[in-house]
Amino acid sequence: MRLKDEEKVTRIYRSAMMVINREGFQGSSMSKIAKEADISPATIYLYFENKDDLLKRLFVELKSGMGHSYFQEGMELAPSKGTFRTIWINHYQYITNHMDEYVFLENFSNCPLIEHIEEKETLDYCPVFENLFGQSKGTGLLQPLHNDIIYSLLFAPISYMVKKKKSQNQTLSTNELIQLFEASWRAVSL
Repeated sequence: MRLKDEEKVTRIYRSAMMVINREGFQGSSMSKIAKEADISPATIYLYFENKDDLLKRLFVELKSGMGHSYFQEGMELAPSKGTFRTIWINHYQYITNHMDEYVFLENFSNCPLIEHIEEKETLDYCPVFENLFGQSKGTGLLQPLHNDIIYSLLFAPISYMVKKKKSQNQTLSTNELIQLFEASWRAVSL
């Protein structure tokens, strides 16, 4: 039996992401992904049971990478506006530097396969958010909203604006970034 090659898995992931971003979930196939990766379709089945398995594992991999980009080594996670600003900026940088990955994550989050991501595959950065939100609500820094609402109010506006500006071949100005963070912060803070 041949050893599995991590570089090949990375190529398969990248190719799947590109095919799906270009052609959608329904328009993608293992054959198209294999062609994009310049490998035989049979090779993909050495690494993945089927297309659903490939897509679910790719989603977990990308979502974990995005989550870990929010928190840098040694980052102070005390409840403060500065902590949330740093995480928010890291989210902005992830989106601008990994647009293909972000588009895939958004597309996957809106497809039926998302319901098949098992709870055991819950991403390990989520408890960090849960703890930070809980501490921040406990100190009176954040409104007593559900954590999903806080997350949405903080991150959805910047995600929308980055995509909108990218479609216009523009980037957000420093002033726009400041205004956007401050508006998001006012929506969740006390």
